[in-house]
Amino acid sequence: MQFEQPAELNRYVDPTIPLTWAVRWRLTKPSLPMLICCLVLLVEQVAFRLWLNDRSLTSEFPLLLTCALFPIFFIPLVVEAQVRLAHQTKRRITLDAKRVLISPGKSNRITWKQISAWRFQPVPTVAGLTKLTVEYALGVKGKIRREWSMILRQPDQEHAFLSELDYFRQKESNSAPVVRLAEGAASTAANRSFRGMVAFALGFYLLLHGLPLFLVGLAPPTRHHDESSSTSRFSATERAKLKRTVAQHFSSPEQFRVFLLVVGGGLTGLGAVFYFWGLSFTKKPDAATAPKDSAAKALG
Repeated sequence: MQFEQPAELNRYVDPTIPLTWAVRWRLTKPSLPMLICCLVLLVEQVAFRLWLNDRSLTSEFPLLLTCALFPIFFIPLVVEAQVRLAHQTKRRITLDAKRVLISPGKSNRITWKQISAWRFQPVPTVAGLTKLTVEYALGVKGKIRREWSMILRQPDQEHAFLSELDYFRQKESNSAPVVRLAEGAASTAANRSFRGMVAFALGFYLLLHGLPLFLVGLAPPTRHHDESSSTSRFSATERAKLKRTVAQHFSSPEQFRVFLLVVGGGLTGLGAVFYFWGLSFTKKPDAATAPKDSAAKALG
């Protein structure tokens, strides 16, 4: 069964309405480390290609600056468009035998086992409306928690929704408790901290640099290589420059191989530590903003 909410009621459940500069910064801040990481990677790739083709980085500075500024302006524009589109979109939730479908949502297919609670609370400023919030888990062992909300009209939609939950509870699909709050409560979902996103982005950056070097170092050396049949993304001129550079800094192929293993392995190991450390970071909700026991009543 599907339940629908008109777009004009989004202002009661969407924290990005109204879309102020403070809201824009709150949306941008968590993704800022990965944005900087992608920016640096793009500039590195362009600079490396310029070097391989014996082009001066100084003379090509406008190109490098364009590569650096493009993500800074393009990605926020895309996010702005997505947020404004979500403001004008109806919210829907569909309950079926295997899963719950929500729209709009980053993870729009939620299995019943992922759901930890259903919350019902009144809208303080408007009579006859109820805010429904589904709390669900993502990630390994449910460490990453999210919330999704919509408005139900009283009493028709609310009663129909509770009846559907009872139906699926009898079929042993729905086991999450239903909680009614006597007053509005702040979000209880855990958000990824900015420090965790910095660690995640740094780990991602180090892995992208270290893992290819380490794998090349592990690959067995080839004595006979047919240049004409090569599928390398580098041209013959670029491969020749790479070989000259390696010969200038390393006395033998074996020494270069050891360098790849040591540097690549070190960067890979360090990157893995930062990457998984960043994944483990979550920002727990403040205990002061969590729903009080006196304000909540479990319905089932």
